[in-house]
Amino acid sequence: MMSSALRKALEVLMALSAEGTREGLSIKQLAELTGFPPSTVHRFLQVFKEFGMVDQDEETKNYRLGPQLLRMGLQVRGLLDLREAALPVLKELTARTGEDSYLTVAQGKTGVFLERVEGPRPVKVIELVGKEMPLHRGAARKVLLSFMDDEFIRGYLREVEGGEEAPGRASLWEEIKKIRERGYAVTHGDYLDYGFGIAAPVRDFSGAVRASIGIIGVREQLTEEQLRHLVEEVKEAARKLSRKMGYYG
Repeated sequence: MMSSALRKALEVLMALSAEGTREGLSIKQLAELTGFPPSTVHRFLQVFKEFGMVDQDEETKNYRLGPQLLRMGLQVRGLLDLREAALPVLKELTARTGEDSYLTVAQGKTGVFLERVEGPRPVKVIELVGKEMPLHRGAARKVLLSFMDDEFIRGYLREVEGGEEAPGRASLWEEIKKIRERGYAVTHGDYLDYGFGIAAPVRDFSGAVRASIGIIGVREQLTEEQLRHLVEEVKEAARKLSRKMGYYG
């Protein structure tokens, strides 16, 4: 259960959001709204202020919502906009390939499936929407890792591989280079012996990689011709979604 202190702190923040004006609210006003002692309200506000979640006016000493909440809100809105834009593209990708399709975003050092459209095949690689997985596992996440800056990648690989000279580090770097050059990732057997994944990056108007789009399936055999066809379908889906996000490079 949520701790009593955390619940009270959030009630203060919610009161500031619901009742606050451009001029902000005083500690006394927030205490009256929440029923908490002014000293308690002040303590919570100082923590929120430290993290940029509230601002304090230097003249009136009133408090109002801070820039960190705006950044968080814009991030959430961006994800919702991305998800909405991606859904018809995912449906088309699944219809054209017969495979489950996914939209994936990076959160720190993990990748999270934001949306999924199931294909007709009865045997699947089960990937849950919202589940976090390391960025070096699977095509959808390896694409995201590959287009991070080199400093982030080096730090990530040191952490997951256990050191600069750890076995597998060089081969993973080579795979990342190939993904960058080709503009897509293909993996086999990351989850099941006959499982495969294909993914390509989704860029926004600035050219930055915002997500990956791709397919995951289970086939005992995948011919070179079939693979080439699926890769082209995934790349085209990524181009379509990137254009929706304002990228025309």
